[in-house]
Amino acid sequence: MRLRGRPLGVLLLVLTVALPASAGEREPGTPSCFGAASRDPRTPCHNAALRFMVRPRPSIAEITPNEPCDRLPRSGPVHPCAFGVDAASAVRTVALIGDSHASHWRAALHVAALARHWRGISITSGICPVSEFLRPAHGSRRQCVRWNRAVVRWLTRHPEVSMVVHAQINSRTSVAVRSYSAEVRGYRRIWKRFPPSVRRIAAIRDDPFVTFDTAGCVMRARARRERPGRACALSRAFSLRRDPLARAASTSRSRRVDLVDLTRYFCGQRRCYPVVGGALVHKDTHHLTRVFARTLGPYLLRRLDTILAGD
Repeated sequence: MRLRGRPLGVLLLVLTVALPASAGEREPGTPSCFGAASRDPRTPCHNAALRFMVRPRPSIAEITPNEPCDRLPRSGPVHPCAFGVDAASAVRTVALIGDSHASHWRAALHVAALARHWRGISITSGICPVSEFLRPAHGSRRQCVRWNRAVVRWLTRHPEVSMVVHAQINSRTSVAVRSYSAEVRGYRRIWKRFPPSVRRIAAIRDDPFVTFDTAGCVMRARARRERPGRACALSRAFSLRRDPLARAASTSRSRRVDLVDLTRYFCGQRRCYPVVGGALVHKDTHHLTRVFARTLGPYLLRRLDTILAGD
């Protein structure tokens, strides 16, 4: 049987991957040390059964959407959606802002939100960064200026949001010193416009990139009974580029701005891995799979807990 051009079996598998797990619990059928847990420096974990595992398969990952999110009333160009716990039971409200890379981090933040009884609000745009620096490729400048003003206005009108988690794609064209410096300043300037009710701003360092051939390499390595993560690993120099968002956070003088850098769960000292603990890391060349992003949830929470301890 087929539905809209997809075999029913594939659709059922997508639905199975999409089912959320409760915070602190392993998803049914998930082995120990799966995903980011295999690279946890505090509690080293090794499971030989994961050596040749690739979950999900690339063909499934590319058609699996990001973590579900319930639409809220639109406010101009801002169309927020909610995740985590409901407003009535939330002990904290956290806004996740940025572009499509913020959207793929929603799966990890959802795990953290459930664990701490937070309500998450996702505010993202596919073409405009949350920044005062706008490249020509960022759609219409007028449109993006309007978007950024609307984001700040929305945060001002919602003082219940005490933390903002900010994630953006690291443009691989950011090689010019002047352009890079301007991007760093653009993030700092937009943060200054956030209302005082936003007590904490956590900027996530962007994930590494892979190549268009990485998915094929992974499946070929698995077929040859080679370890896909190692056989298809890429150098850190290639996968990780200078990240202006991370730079803006790490050098900020503001006490409310902090950097979240989870690179160690993607990379070793020299290489970055497309499969980590049996979990496929990317669904394309730069977006995280929902499966791997969920395994990052406890480690994102670990960092956010440290940041919030300063409140």
